[in-house]
Amino acid sequence: MNNLFTANGEDHAAISQGILFREADGQLNSSFSDTFKNLVHYNNQIAYIVSHSGKFSCEHNHYVVIITLAAIKDLHWSLPGKFGESFDAPAGSVLIIPQGAEYVMSWPIETDYIQIALDDGLLGDLQDITGGLSLKELFPHPTRLPNPKALLIANLLRAELLKNAPVSAGYIKALLSVLMVQLVQNHSFLRAGSGRQESGGLSYQASRRIEAYLRENYMRKLSISKMADILGVSGGHFLTSFRESFGQTPHQFLLMLRLNAAEEMLLGSDICLAEIADRAGFSSQSHMTTALKKCRMVTPGELRRKRLSAVKTHK
Repeated sequence: MNNLFTANGEDHAAISQGILFREADGQLNSSFSDTFKNLVHYNNQIAYIVSHSGKFSCEHNHYVVIITLAAIKDLHWSLPGKFGESFDAPAGSVLIIPQGAEYVMSWPIETDYIQIALDDGLLGDLQDITGGLSLKELFPHPTRLPNPKALLIANLLRAELLKNAPVSAGYIKALLSVLMVQLVQNHSFLRAGSGRQESGGLSYQASRRIEAYLRENYMRKLSISKMADILGVSGGHFLTSFRESFGQTPHQFLLMLRLNAAEEMLLGSDICLAEIADRAGFSSQSHMTTALKKCRMVTPGELRRKRLSAVKTHK
């Protein structure tokens, strides 16, 4: 059953008139339940959402921040005529969409996340770190980047929205203030200009550069020193900064890419297991099998049988 309500007791129909959920074309399909399986919002500014899988076009009056609460494989987002990309989003991935931008989210599975509408009023007490810049100046373009600290804040917001008691406005305000510090320091134009994260992570450019490199070279043997050389930093600094930015170690990130590649080949081709292991960057077929069983709770044989079953079904 769909669960569409507000954390402060308001009629959820008011959402359609507010700043957080104004959809492109003025519609959210035929009703909110077509898009959201579960939606709980506070003052039409913060929402905990469980979205159905599928492709949805959205547009908002304000800047919007989406923070994923669980890892999502093959998440796709795009702005028509500007950019589009598919990526594997770890829990705590922060997506920032500029005001008035029509965008498309393609959720591959039922997904839960926190969505927040931003306005310049949230920057009022942050003059020391914003330099008086507005949201438009701080976040001129759509950005996405994992942020473990933002994930912690998002989970606290979720718990507050879902608790069986009135929401504490003061607590919500405090959490939003901490979140805004994270966004300004780690996701804004100031971060890109400074070339580093205040919290010790990689800069936006460095994160995108190393991510692109790993996606292009995951099938090769890559050492920490080799990856660090790409960014011109020491191995120790790279390891610490990568984990701060991506929420996992470089080798965990590489393993995720290799497992994804192996699964795609097992489900979409007749290539033998040994060759799939080699193409995906595993040292051996047994290494691939062990990794799939440990991390995905599935064996190559089970994936291959799933493919064969799907082929027979479509005949």
